[in-house]
Amino acid sequence: MLCQQYSDKALLNSIETGTVIRALFLDPDGRHITAREQEEGLPEGHLSMLTRLNIEALRRVGAKVSPEARGQLHIHVYDEPIRYNILITDQAKCVVQPYLPDARGVESPTLVIEKDDAVPGLFATFSQVFDSMWDRAKETG
Repeated sequence: MLCQQYSDKALLNSIETGTVIRALFLDPDGRHITAREQEEGLPEGHLSMLTRLNIEALRRVGAKVSPEARGQLHIHVYDEPIRYNILITDQAKCVVQPYLPDARGVESPTLVIEKDDAVPGLFATFSQVFDSMWDRAKETG
């Protein structure tokens, strides 16, 4: 969503005005991306190529960030079974898509979850999942 739906200019403006972006990608060189390609019936290397393009798109934006905003964009990769696409905004809302067997990510249902401070629920769960995976992931240029 982030790499495909937002222009470089919009992302750069967001970073320059204080937005911190933590982007976590399935490792394009890992074994789990190969497993996902097989599950989706895609040609070998297809998802790896798309993931590299998305990482490069963010790096391109990162190269344009002012010195004052350096450190606002972080890119990590992980090599674990892919389960969810998680986008958290303003620590108040998250958009989650499960990765289903034999289905592309875009064919999966999309959940929009709002944080409720009164009752810990799905927002807290998916925020914790993201943070846990982030902590295990490795930084990439």
